[in-house]
Amino acid sequence: MSFDRRTVLDLVLAPLGVLAYGFLCWYAVYVGPTSADKLETRFGEGAQAALSAPEFDWARVEMDGQVATLVGLAPTEELKSRALRRVALSSGRGGYLHGGVTRVVDQTDLIPPVGRYEFRAEKIGDRLKLSGFLPGPDARLRIEDWFAEQPDVVMAPIMDLAYRDGVPEGDWLGMLELGLAQLRRLTDGEFTIVNRRAVLKGEVRDSAIRQDITLRMARPPSGFSTDVEIIGTAVWSARLSGDLLRLNGQMPNARDRTRIEQLADRLFDGEIINDSGVGLMPEDDWVDAIEEALPNFLKFRDGALIFMGDQILIDGHATASVLDYLREDLVRSGGGVDIIQRAEATPLDLAAFEELPADSPPSRDVCQSALDEALGLSPINFEYARDELTRDSGPVLDGLLSVFQTCSHLVFEIEAATHARGRRIALQNLTSDRQQAFSSYFIAHGVPIDQLELPEIITTNSGVAWAGNLDTDRQISVRLRELEDD
Repeated sequence: MSFDRRTVLDLVLAPLGVLAYGFLCWYAVYVGPTSADKLETRFGEGAQAALSAPEFDWARVEMDGQVATLVGLAPTEELKSRALRRVALSSGRGGYLHGGVTRVVDQTDLIPPVGRYEFRAEKIGDRLKLSGFLPGPDARLRIEDWFAEQPDVVMAPIMDLAYRDGVPEGDWLGMLELGLAQLRRLTDGEFTIVNRRAVLKGEVRDSAIRQDITLRMARPPSGFSTDVEIIGTAVWSARLSGDLLRLNGQMPNARDRTRIEQLADRLFDGEIINDSGVGLMPEDDWVDAIEEALPNFLKFRDGALIFMGDQILIDGHATASVLDYLREDLVRSGGGVDIIQRAEATPLDLAAFEELPADSPPSRDVCQSALDEALGLSPINFEYARDELTRDSGPVLDGLLSVFQTCSHLVFEIEAATHARGRRIALQNLTSDRQQAFSSYFIAHGVPIDQLELPEIITTNSGVAWAGNLDTDRQISVRLRELEDD
């Protein structure tokens, strides 16, 4: 058998060709720029980059080949849909031959719509802070564009806003813009929208401006109601917005100005702007009332403490215990100035109640977590040999009140003990009085009497044994009634 030169070359080159083809396939699959692993990595990076905008900070992408899985807790239905579209188009229009992401699997959870849809704008001098809920990034952009169009904006507003579903029907953003426009005309003030009710409060010197603002706010978009509470220029005021406190107006003398400033500086951890001056005035006893009110006022979430010349106005939002202690202090101080207290009690925010659905009560497990959180906020203490709660119990009282109000479908037991670790804490009669006083506090704040039960006093040395990580010397505590008892 004879071989010509071409046949010999074929016999030599054919195996080499097969080897080369195999090498190219191996390189393409495992090493080259279009290898499966590298494609998956590239697609994953592209998908995550498509979600780099701040409104998608909740989202995360997991890749399996060319299939993307979107996970996270979406604030709104619209943001979830936008995220899914962005991931699907992040590496092209798709396709099975290196065409990009072929499919997006939705494994996100959706935050339920909120029942109390609230927006708040607070103005202190040239500073404006916006907080609360917006329906989405388009609404935020509309607000930013609105501020950009205003000719005399000194400082851009601070925005602490979250996106949520549940915005009321109607021109909600139109109501928001109307309120913001009037708020900017005030010296200091606050504008809030809660569902369909809008409230504007504040002060401005010019009576014509006050009248014009009132007329404009009286014509809101259809379906919305408005309240306007605007006063003239105050003699002196303290306005609180989060971590900012502004003191403004006139004090009778430099000594009073200094003592109020020093008191605020000692009690308030945030920024203080003191624009108070000194002006002659016939009476100065109102400063004593301000000094008495200031410690509790500085615990407000937000508010205003205003001396109008013949009366002191207190407005804002605070927890129930803070308002209770404020009233006690003002009654004790006496004084010759009338005090109008219009502040509203607001529930203490508990982490366990975040993202609760608006259309159903929280589960028993959520309520138990909130109860544990509330009981850990502070001790439950009483004055020596009395049934009067001490003020250091305020945080736990506020936390428990929030639990009782939010978990109104459940029953709670207020248990008490006369012993802990073998040491006698109080006589049984005193303990019973304290148990009753503790329960009465919440009933006085609107908790139904049948939501709280008072079991027999524990007289064993174990004390309140079920209190978990709480101080074993705690004489009073609260627990959910066992299911078998329901």
